[in-house]
Amino acid sequence: MATYDFQMEDEAIATIDVSPFTAEAGRYPPDSERLKAGQALVEALHNLGFVKITGHGIQRDEIREALAWTKKLFDLPYEEKMKAPHPPGPMPHRGYSGLGKEKVYSQEDIKAHGDVADVSQELRKISDFKESYEIGSEEDPVQQNIWLPDAVLPGFRHYEVTLYKRLAAVSAILLEAISVGLGLSNEENATLTKLISDHHCQLRLLHYPAISRDQLQNGLIARLPSHTDWGTFTMLFQDERGGLELEDPKSHDFLHAKPEEGAFILNIGDMLQRFTNDYFISPLHRVSVPEVDTVPDSGIPARYSIPFFTCPDFYHTVATLPRFITAETPAKYEPVRFDQYGSIISKYQYQGDKM
Repeated sequence: MATYDFQMEDEAIATIDVSPFTAEAGRYPPDSERLKAGQALVEALHNLGFVKITGHGIQRDEIREALAWTKKLFDLPYEEKMKAPHPPGPMPHRGYSGLGKEKVYSQEDIKAHGDVADVSQELRKISDFKESYEIGSEEDPVQQNIWLPDAVLPGFRHYEVTLYKRLAAVSAILLEAISVGLGLSNEENATLTKLISDHHCQLRLLHYPAISRDQLQNGLIARLPSHTDWGTFTMLFQDERGGLELEDPKSHDFLHAKPEEGAFILNIGDMLQRFTNDYFISPLHRVSVPEVDTVPDSGIPARYSIPFFTCPDFYHTVATLPRFITAETPAKYEPVRFDQYGSIISKYQYQGDKM
């Protein structure tokens, strides 16, 4: 299998074992083990904003199966995938989006093009070469799922609904570990837990098709440009080809998150950054393409990944926890309602068939 050189390898990315929070039935780890694991997680997230997670309770075979279903989905003919099309516009953010239908960018990108009349068209000059399928909770009162007919891919809906619930449960465990690591009081923990609603998270299936040398040479193609995630945190499973890079907030170097079997990447999102007044930083991350002169004649192989975005209720107002506001660290953020936070960017993300 071909491999590619990135700016840096991932020796600096900590791997945290959270098994004291996912102990098997009948085993009750002492509080000291939970505290040690929680503090290690918090320290690593404070330093970089992202970590590798092991001991999360999801077996390696489960991860392989999830990636296999993702590949089966995207192997379908385009006309079959379009039986569950993402609607024009940003809402509901559900269903299938074909190559080039979504362009991801950050608030900084929009500010940098503030003098351009049509920001979306300017930013779309370099295409995001990927396709995706968005899934939420079946109980989401705001955004309803858009499913393929079962005859197109039998068992797909049942599998993904089950996977969503599985990942939502793991995200609650991780939030508990963060709470323990921070030493939050019961009252503070109650506020923290509102940053995740199992009705408003998002499961995303992603396929980055193979890219030829000729496509790279024209310089008008990207996989996923640098951006931060809007939610509380993100859990990312990727195949063995990797490709995810995250920015070290201190050095501003991008670290290559080399795949580790059985582990997933956890990165902080904007809501947890605001909640902690920058104690945790929502890191820039991307899926880059290498320099064309480093790519073999066969090009870059396809890549599959599964991010799970944890989010608060759509109308929840996120405010900084008072313990993070001091004379040395004055408040940086006004309270913000989650559905309003991303509205500036999200209105540019999808333009339906105009793209």
